[in-house]
Amino acid sequence: MVSCLFKVGILLYYADFAFAIFSIQPTLRYRPHIQDWKLHQDSPFLVELQEGGYDDTHHILKVSGLCTVRKGNIQLECKNLVYDQAKSKVFVWKAHLKDSSGDRIFFEKGVLNPTLTTGTLNDVRMLTYLRERITARKIIKSSEEKIRGEHISYTPCYACKDKLETPLWSLHSSIVEQNQQTSETEYTDTTLKLKGIPLLYIPYFYLPTRPRSGILAPYMGANVGAGFYTGLPYYYRINPHQDLKITPFYMTKGGGMLASDYRRRFFQGELRVSGAANSAPKQQTVDHQAFRGYGALDLETHFSPYWRFFMHEYSVSDRTFFTTRPFFGFTSAPYLESKSGVEGFYPKHWVSLRTLRYQNLSLDDVTQGSCAVAPELKYCYKSELFHKRLATDIEIGSVSLYRKEGTQMQRASLDTMLETHYLTPQGVQFHGSARLGQAVYSAQLRSFALRESPIYTPFEPVYVRPEHANVSYPVPINTHYYRVFPEAEGSARYPFILGWRWIITPIIQGVAAPSGINSWRIPNQDSENAQFHDGNLLAHSRFPGLDRVDDGSRINYAVQIQGKVNNTQHIEGYIGQRYSITKPALELGSVGIPKGFSDVVGRVSWNGPWAKLLYRFRAQVPQLRSQVHMVGGTVGTPVLECSGSYVFVAIDLKERAPFYRTLAHQATLQIKTNLLTRHWHVRAFITQNFKKNSVYIPEFYTHQRRFNRPLNQGVGLGYENECFLLDLFVQYSRYRMAADLRPGISFGISINFKQLGQIRTKKQLFSRNPDARQADRPPLSPVSGIEAFFPM
Repeated sequence: MVSCLFKVGILLYYADFAFAIFSIQPTLRYRPHIQDWKLHQDSPFLVELQEGGYDDTHHILKVSGLCTVRKGNIQLECKNLVYDQAKSKVFVWKAHLKDSSGDRIFFEKGVLNPTLTTGTLNDVRMLTYLRERITARKIIKSSEEKIRGEHISYTPCYACKDKLETPLWSLHSSIVEQNQQTSETEYTDTTLKLKGIPLLYIPYFYLPTRPRSGILAPYMGANVGAGFYTGLPYYYRINPHQDLKITPFYMTKGGGMLASDYRRRFFQGELRVSGAANSAPKQQTVDHQAFRGYGALDLETHFSPYWRFFMHEYSVSDRTFFTTRPFFGFTSAPYLESKSGVEGFYPKHWVSLRTLRYQNLSLDDVTQGSCAVAPELKYCYKSELFHKRLATDIEIGSVSLYRKEGTQMQRASLDTMLETHYLTPQGVQFHGSARLGQAVYSAQLRSFALRESPIYTPFEPVYVRPEHANVSYPVPINTHYYRVFPEAEGSARYPFILGWRWIITPIIQGVAAPSGINSWRIPNQDSENAQFHDGNLLAHSRFPGLDRVDDGSRINYAVQIQGKVNNTQHIEGYIGQRYSITKPALELGSVGIPKGFSDVVGRVSWNGPWAKLLYRFRAQVPQLRSQVHMVGGTVGTPVLECSGSYVFVAIDLKERAPFYRTLAHQATLQIKTNLLTRHWHVRAFITQNFKKNSVYIPEFYTHQRRFNRPLNQGVGLGYENECFLLDLFVQYSRYRMAADLRPGISFGISINFKQLGQIRTKKQLFSRNPDARQADRPPLSPVSGIEAFFPM
């Protein structure tokens, strides 16, 4: 409500602006339209009139009929205008003001002084560019510092063209006064109405037009870990460039806590320092520590037009501190990322020198925990070379990775590429590139103990690292390795236009590169999440990082089809495959890229007036056995709409992962109907997991098969129009494959008033129990050699 009532101040602002656009001179003269009105703001205005005259005896200018006053992008239209120099008054009737932003102000009568710094507007109506409506019976500006509005109302609900309906909700104040000297806006007798019915009444309150010190709105809530919590923030404005907010908290299960947030803005950047200190019961944390808290430092400054310095450093005392404290914004963060460095931006160059630090927050993490990268250096250069069709791209980088346990690594890389594009008169598009990549590695390979058997989400990929499967290191192994990777690529595509509806584009690409470039001496730290789909078939690499290269020679071919059924229906299809002439990187086998023919990838999309659908797939050849299926979209009309998605992901490497195949088999469905009225809707939703989990681990488990029921299901009821949104839902969640959640029922409500604000409840946190998590599960052997996951 506070933010919306402050919106009423816009009316006063525009009323003040209306005073400024009248600049009647004692002697009117014609001046042509000036585009840059700021350069001529002291000059007379352009006045267009149909009929009028100036009385030299009484010094009165009278304009009858339509009159238009222009100055730059501002235009004022009125039916009558009288300027009385003797009384120092300007009278305007039935005026209409337009500005460049799209706002419009209408008023029946206005009385202004010759300097147009004070005056009165009567029966004011305003329509903003956001289609908000503001009305006022009278606006009085008695001086430069004081503005008073009487009987002001505000609503964001747009008026119907056919008839004026009572808005769904509106705000009404009998008096609104703004004082620039005290920087305050006072509201008297303010009422919030819902469909014309008074809902909330506030006799008096005020808002500062500029930030000032004082108590802010309190925090209140409850969850499993903290219990009931409340906090009362105090805002202290030090000066216009810096402020401080201090918030004492009390939690029934988490004890007392003090949080602070300091901000300072300067000419070339800004600084923010925040933190919290909590004296909590020892049983609230995994390691039973009594003191908990966090600290954060954010600094960003541009010390030249081309260079900037940044520092974003975060640290927290333990992994579960943020889980039950939603007011800090890190409730579901899996890790904290800290980074500091400098960057340089030039038309053809980019330089970056930074340090990275990751603090793990996940209780079920079985990677190598928190790590740091210090430093990371990157330099990029891209420009035309010799000819407009020939471009060069150079990347130089180095990185040093450190961990308390596990692998450490230092890497220096140089990647140079030449590219060319050519389009023939017949429409054939050619692309060619030559690349030479070089990298030097120095690493210390160390084994690390798997803490406990993890439980992952259905979308977590499985990777079996060959170096870990064949080599175990009871003691650290120091390795040094130099890799050079040349690659040449060429592609061609030719679109065939069939009639006026269809375009068929065959694409062929050839890549020549040596094989066997990847070595176990190079630790894989940034290239684990290999992907193969229709979007990266023609890319240079399927790996996200530099530690693994997509080596070997290959031929990629695809066909893209685009069709236009009519003006409202469009179809697009894409299908392609890869043929590896030499043996590709071993990690690509798990995503369907062996030697020879790869899996077939593709997509089909259809956009029509009643449906938008997208289907993506990856199928194994020659049996065309499904490996990946993804379907998503919406079907129906506003009266009855069905939306959802279906995901199936599998892996078929029986000789390397004999105990597991299906990664994900899940569908999400929501049905929404507006059968009740145009604004009310009812919805039902469900997330169903179809995968049957089968686990076999020698020495620990026998075969176990479990059937997953729906992960979550629920119903909702809502109301929505252009100015108001209400949503109610009840949901039962059952996450079998996520260790950080427990089954439970969630109730939620969300109320959103346009420009006024939102009131909503967060979804219930079925928080983890750190003291008892997986206590009955034996850990994996540290030399098992296989990195995988075993869902329950």
